[in-house]
Order: sequence, then structure tokens, then C-alpha cells
Amino acid sequence: MERRQAMSEEDVERIADAVVNRTHTAFQIDEETHYNQHKRLDKMLDAYDNATNVFIKTFIALFIVGAIVIAGMTATKGWK
Repeated sequence: MERRQAMSEEDVERIADAVVNRTHTAFQIDEETHYNQHKRLDKMLDAYDNATNVFIKTFIALFIVGAIVIAGMTATKGWK
């Protein structure tokens, strides 16, 4: 069986630097594009917050209306 030699610290650093450089190059995003993406994301999050608020307010309003309707039905039929 043939054993391989351990990599030197210099080889490890060289490979790590190459990986970092290649990854940075592959995933580099223009600063203005990145900023505009954040602006769009903020708009989406605001829309989500607004939709959530409308949903909660609608649910509470329906609950209250339902309670009033049930109270009205009970009042018209009387307590039995």
C-alpha cells in the first residue's frame, strides 16, 4: 500500500486562497444591484406586514360580527 505525504502548510494556504478567490469571483454582486435587491425585499416585507395586519383585523372583525349576530339571534328567540 502506498501512503501519500501530508500536505504542507503552504499547499493548504495556496489551495484555500484559490478557493476563496474563485468563490468570490463566482458570487460577486454589483453593489448597486445588491442595494436595489434590498429595496425590493423591503417592499415585499412591507406588503407582507400589511397583508398580515389586514388578515388579523378582518378575523377580529368577523369574530365580533359573529358574536353580535349570535347575541341578536339569542335576544330575538329569548332565553329558553
